Amino acid sequence: MLATDEHCRPLPPKPQSKAKHAMASPGTAAALLVVLAALLAPPPAACACSAADRDALLSIRAALSEERRLGVFSTWTGTDCCAGWYGVACDPTTGRVADLSLRGEADDAVMAPAGRPASGVMSGYVSDAVCRLDRLSSLVLADWKQISGPVPACVATSLPYLRILELPGNRLTGAIPPLAALSRLAVLNLADNQLTGGIPGSVTSLAELKHLDLANNRLTGRLPSDFGKLRMLSRALLGRNRLSGPIPASVASMPRLADLDLSENQLTGAIPEGLGRGSGNGGNVLTSLYLGGNRLSGGVPASLLANSGLGMLNLSRNALGGGIPDAFTPRSYFMLLDLSRNRLTGGVPRSLSLAAYVGHLDLSHNRLCGSIPAGPPFDHLDAQSFASNSCLCGGPLGKCT
Repeated sequence: MLATDEHCRPLPPKPQSKAKHAMASPGTAAALLVVLAALLAPPPAACACSAADRDALLSIRAALSEERRLGVFSTWTGTDCCAGWYGVACDPTTGRVADLSLRGEADDAVMAPAGRPASGVMSGYVSDAVCRLDRLSSLVLADWKQISGPVPACVATSLPYLRILELPGNRLTGAIPPLAALSRLAVLNLADNQLTGGIPGSVTSLAELKHLDLANNRLTGRLPSDFGKLRMLSRALLGRNRLSGPIPASVASMPRLADLDLSENQLTGAIPEGLGRGSGNGGNVLTSLYLGGNRLSGGVPASLLANSGLGMLNLSRNALGGGIPDAFTPRSYFMLLDLSRNRLTGGVPRSLSLAAYVGHLDLSHNRLCGSIPAGPPFDHLDAQSFASNSCLCGGPLGKCT
């Protein structure tokens, strides 16, 4: 194997064309011939795999076992892990492994040779040998169902170039390691595991984080009070855990937050006033908000109902009280609006009839009273949307008496 500094040398810069003289001197002509020979020479080959990286990959493979033989590791043969090893990609200039991506549900030629998407099963554990791949940009071991054990603690300290960490759909246990050293991390997805403990406060120091998915684990404790420091975050999916305490007020000032799911936790207190209003220049970027299945109290913020970009809003199964703000506008467009199973009082807001669209509306199991306004969207809703209130009438519930 050629030495790395020879084998991976980049191409020389392209010379600039100069046509100042009609005839070149002999020395210039000779120099031009040298440059021309360099340009006509074949480009240097991509670097072969680092021996240390290859050994690390083989250690990772040794810690895993395919329960359904899909041949995921059948290509992991030979000395060059950069040449055709499934799920492995290398930096062509250095030969270092940059990406390791093995998904248990995929439709490529290896996972689905018959053309039908396959669902793989793999057991074992995530070897700390991944931390020897210290030039990794992305680490994905997703949806293998039976990979267990902890997230290796060294991931948080030994992979400074990591931008994507995805380990969802397994049986990982233990705590989420501190992550402050992963300053380039943009995607953190540990959803659908059995992780315990709290959300590390160090998460809020990840200035580049755009996607955070910790849903469907067994996480406890409070959301970091400075969660709003994640100024680049667009998706925060933390539903189906055991989180408690209030929703931090700083969440309302996150300028890029489009999707927030905190459903089915044990959160208490009020919904932060101004959530969904956007920050800076009056921007409204929140498009989906799921807070159902908590212990939230207080009222429904008018800013949520007045947000013209919010299309999915679920506040059901809480202890919200007071009236529903009469804050809808002709720009309101709700594919889902679920305020059911709370303690809401008063009537159905008449401004709701101004909304451009309301797909699914559920106001059932509250303490609402009065007549349901006529016309759209009420004329296409069924009685279940208004069932089990104190004294609602009209519309699908029948005439008021």
